[in-house]
Amino acid sequence: MNNQVIIVEDCLIQSTVLKKILENEDFEVVDTCKSGSEAIDKCRQKKPALVLMDIYLDGDLDGFEVAKKIRETNEIPFVFITAIKNSDELLQNYNFDHAVLLSKPVSRMDLLDAISLLMDPVHAD
Repeated sequence: MNNQVIIVEDCLIQSTVLKKILENEDFEVVDTCKSGSEAIDKCRQKKPALVLMDIYLDGDLDGFEVAKKIRETNEIPFVFITAIKNSDELLQNYNFDHAVLLSKPVSRMDLLDAISLLMDPVHAD
């Protein structure tokens, strides 16, 4: 099973925490990106099994727009992360399949549950 993950987060502290959680669970974090354009390039090059994507990034594109561009070439599942509370409708408004939205601060258990849901072959469709 491909256990490679890319983290897209412009906050160094948050990306470090996420990376540590994932590595402690035997995921391989193949890259961390701070901008949408960097994430698009890295996802096309490395083809991870999953992307953790902050919604509000520095730069011209938000996390949803970046994910749409990535999905033009690769049907990668996403765990979107946001500091906005009560943001469930954000995911629905962007009509994303095979994605989960988590609110910051992200707990270890919520993150692992979301990843399990997205990477479980039974739920792959």
